[in-house]
Amino acid sequence: MGNFLSAFHIHIIPRDDGAPLDEPSAHSARQKMIQLIAKICKDYHGVVLDGFDEKIVYTFNNVNFATHASVAIEIEADSLNAKNHSSPICLTSIGIVSLINPFTGLREDERSVQLASFMAEAAGPGELYLSEGAYESLANPEELLCRFTRQLMRTGEDRALNAYVVFWSPTEVDLGKLHKDPEAVDLEIQPIRSFGLKLVSAVLLLFLGVLLLTVGYESLWAWFIQMVYR
Repeated sequence: MGNFLSAFHIHIIPRDDGAPLDEPSAHSARQKMIQLIAKICKDYHGVVLDGFDEKIVYTFNNVNFATHASVAIEIEADSLNAKNHSSPICLTSIGIVSLINPFTGLREDERSVQLASFMAEAAGPGELYLSEGAYESLANPEELLCRFTRQLMRTGEDRALNAYVVFWSPTEVDLGKLHKDPEAVDLEIQPIRSFGLKLVSAVLLLFLGVLLLTVGYESLWAWFIQMVYR
């Protein structure tokens, strides 16, 4: 097994939102995507590690090979979807991780397979996510259109996982915002905190409403002016 894993999660999307997905067409599109992944990964010295249902995992000795192979797959998939208007849209979300835990320095084979699949599921259709370990292993990260995008919470992990998204078209990203603070608070992964803030705001608004009904607007405004100019 190499030092880096790429997990591919295939998405089959009907062209018409209201139309049911044609199973033979969906199967054909999925097989073409699997063949595309196999061909390009082989070109970049990737070796298939595991395959099940909609996810496929390849192992690479070099993170740059893994990243460039994934970008090539996404570009080719976009091209095929643009050409084949009669087939359903076929996209893949990709997660690339290092088998070496960047915090402990230990090689974690089983966890890394699960983490790669988790990141592939977290990425949207047609997106490519790098783990922090994979990102830090890039020889020249500045050569990629890549930036920190968000933190992910995975059951069993003792800390949030920083995810880095890779772009391959300059029109998809503001080049002046490629660097985003990985320490920034991501409210989307903190539902408890978000709910708490909303609850406190609601209580304060309710309290203000009760004051307005009991003492009246003029009395409350007079009290506020008195407090300001005290």
